[in-house]
Amino acid sequence: MRKFFIVITSVILLSSCKQTENKNIPQKKETKKDSTKVEDSSQTAQVSSDLLEQFSKNKNEVILKLKSISAEEANTLYEKYFEENSALLQQIAGKESGILDKFYNEDEADKKAVKLLGEKLSKHKLQFWEIGEGYVEIEPLHDFYYTIFKDYVTGDYKDYLHLKSEENKTLYSADAGLVISFKDLGDRVISWENFMTKYPDSKLIASVKEEYKNYQMDYLVGQDNTPTAERATDENYIYPENIQEFNRFMKKYPKSPTVPLINLFMENFKSESIFDLLRAEQDKL
Repeated sequence: MRKFFIVITSVILLSSCKQTENKNIPQKKETKKDSTKVEDSSQTAQVSSDLLEQFSKNKNEVILKLKSISAEEANTLYEKYFEENSALLQQIAGKESGILDKFYNEDEADKKAVKLLGEKLSKHKLQFWEIGEGYVEIEPLHDFYYTIFKDYVTGDYKDYLHLKSEENKTLYSADAGLVISFKDLGDRVISWENFMTKYPDSKLIASVKEEYKNYQMDYLVGQDNTPTAERATDENYIYPENIQEFNRFMKKYPKSPTVPLINLFMENFKSESIFDLLRAEQDKL
């Protein structure tokens, strides 16, 4: 009986020791969790690749379709394709947000990930587009739409896409300030004035006019971090470089409808209602 008791006690002690040892052994749960993270990252990368493949597939289908439709139908196809692409690019950017958020990081692993993504985008005629304040988007190459549609759409759409392709070569503004020069902006204003004069009945006129007015206002008043006048002190004045640019513009393009707006601004820039005055004059155009 005593021997039996000793055996039972030994078994209990041995079992207790094993349980204690098991508690001290690192659990496999954490490893499983890390594996899940890797798996999620892999799935995200795959979804992103699938979306990029869809982007190129859609492009090829559009190119094929353009060969058998009229110019007016090609115009409509462009508008539809542009909208669909914009939505698809948002999805791609969402899937790649982890890398886009680290675009400016100095960590070698992050720099490598950005480089690899850039190479992947390049294969699909896409690129990183830095928009300021640490934000980066994914956009088609500057002449993406022009290259696809130029030989199939009507004249107004072709000229429109060409103008946009030229503008998309560089960033327009960032961090509440213009990136291009005021001279370049003045030339943009003229380009769109010429477009509207050439194609007064174009379906694009409404959207073009809206963007044109924004360009005009930026040219006249500037943006928060690139104003055309000093209005924060008692000695308000237009910056000499902007006066010089205004004079250049008026001399080179005396018949431009922007000239009366320049004169209006130069005469009333000190007024608190200058924006309202300019917008009222724009509405007459």
